[in-house]
Amino acid sequence: MRNMHKYEELTPFEFNQEKERASIIYVSAGPMEYHEECNVLGIDPLKGYQWCLEAAEITGGIVFPMLPVAPDGYWPLDSWGKIKDDWRKIKFGEYSREPMLYPSMMFSREVCKVLYREMLETFATLQKFKLCVFIGSHGPAGQLVKSIVAEENGIDDWDPESYEKVCGRFHGMEVMAVGSLDYSKDLIEKYYKERQISRINHGGLWETAMNYAVNPDYFHPEYLDDKKYPQHYGSLKEEHVDDCVRPVRSEYRKFTPEFAEELHRTTVQRMAENIKMSYNEILKKQVRR
Repeated sequence: MRNMHKYEELTPFEFNQEKERASIIYVSAGPMEYHEECNVLGIDPLKGYQWCLEAAEITGGIVFPMLPVAPDGYWPLDSWGKIKDDWRKIKFGEYSREPMLYPSMMFSREVCKVLYREMLETFATLQKFKLCVFIGSHGPAGQLVKSIVAEENGIDDWDPESYEKVCGRFHGMEVMAVGSLDYSKDLIEKYYKERQISRINHGGLWETAMNYAVNPDYFHPEYLDDKKYPQHYGSLKEEHVDDCVRPVRSEYRKFTPEFAEELHRTTVQRMAENIKMSYNEILKKQVRR
């Protein structure tokens, strides 16, 4: 059976019908990326795409196909030259305080910015959607799309390190630029504090929980066993090491399916409520005009 919110599964007539019911377009962008040996490579775009599909079931609208294109690095994000330099530094088997790229697939900030902007412009000026929900379900992707919306709307006090969505207009279309943690950071912090997990690390328990919630078979903790399986960047430490952005073995043992389900459900509910409120405001403004 077709999903009548999936862009690629709609006929042109059905596309127009759904757009008439709710003129909302959803996009989730994230790379194929290493998230330790235990998680699948598509965790970032997969989790955001699933949030979009479930939110669309509640709010209506059309979900663009999963976009596996995103930048790398810390703000202001990496150029293609920097990405290539990082690839050359890979040392397999040795413990790395910060994991390198292989077998990730990253793109430069310049390429991603052009692509994201052209997508937004197409949705706004050619397809004429009223609202775009653009989820950068990977830290740098979230930062980039938020920066695009902030730049377009003259928002000067935007903080790339914050976990709050950025909203504004883009060629007449409202845009909600959302990051991975914008609707769930409080839940993660609470869970970590209760279980004495030191920090929210890339690929750690929180992302593993989001990964598991999409599909339990996306999480394989047995692959962390360095006696049975090769470890691309060396075996993880048992406990937290200062200034290390990698997770530790002990935190994975504190994972529960119940937390994964709560994290996923709450993220979708909060996002859908926020979208519904924003879309209703758009409709009210149109009536007043």
